[in-house]
Amino acid sequence: MVLIKADDGNRFVFDCNITQNNEARVLAYVAKVFGKGNSIKAFICSHRDADHMRGVKNLHAQNPISKIWDSGYPGTTTDSTEYKEYMNLRREVGERVIKRKTRDDYGKTRLRFMSDADERLPNDANAQGIVIKVEQRSRTGDSCLASAMLPGDSDAEIWKDGILKDYTTTDVQSSILMAAHHGSNSFFDIPSDSYWYTNHLQAINPAMVIVSVGLNTHGHPKKEALDFYEQHATGADNGHKVARTDNKGTMKLTLKTEGGWQLQYNQ
Repeated sequence: MVLIKADDGNRFVFDCNITQNNEARVLAYVAKVFGKGNSIKAFICSHRDADHMRGVKNLHAQNPISKIWDSGYPGTTTDSTEYKEYMNLRREVGERVIKRKTRDDYGKTRLRFMSDADERLPNDANAQGIVIKVEQRSRTGDSCLASAMLPGDSDAEIWKDGILKDYTTTDVQSSILMAAHHGSNSFFDIPSDSYWYTNHLQAINPAMVIVSVGLNTHGHPKKEALDFYEQHATGADNGHKVARTDNKGTMKLTLKTEGGWQLQYNQ
């Protein structure tokens, strides 16, 4: 779950996984950051898997969501309670279907939508989600001062055959990268190839990688993925390259208006 406060004051939430066990803590944190009762301009759902939209109605009850944005792709959990609750809310508040190669500016904050439901990879469910690059732009708007890449569960195939064909290396370069798919190997594994794919990580060239992960039955984050992130991140924070929410807690990333960034733990 990523909370975004734009330069002009607009509030966004990218994905959520609010459960019975964490509901009180998560909603209290949202109230602390956004202010209880203050509206959210958009809930941006990377893709409609249950763990990326669970509890969105509870979020809406506390901080009203003005609109839901997603790629329009149904996803793989259409029979779940989470899916039905999400779609009911989507119909209630209205939706926006995100298209790749589009961007929105909110003051000096730019949201660049790098990926959407991609017809080039119809059999790849994780290729149908939204990837966002959040940029802090200069006062003149002609340069990016700092940025964060939010890849959702996007995998290596959509980066190789989609995003890196749509964008230049300069476009995808980001100060901070959130590890895709909670640190899964899918970000580096293309089943038809016999090697690990890392061209996209080299193009993003992050200083640090944040892994959003908790207790799970999938073994995330995977050792191979962590090794790649350690190898290809340039390093910051006294040489640290990877920060995990399961041992660092909730993190606050500030993209500074004068350039640069700051990452704080247990915020």
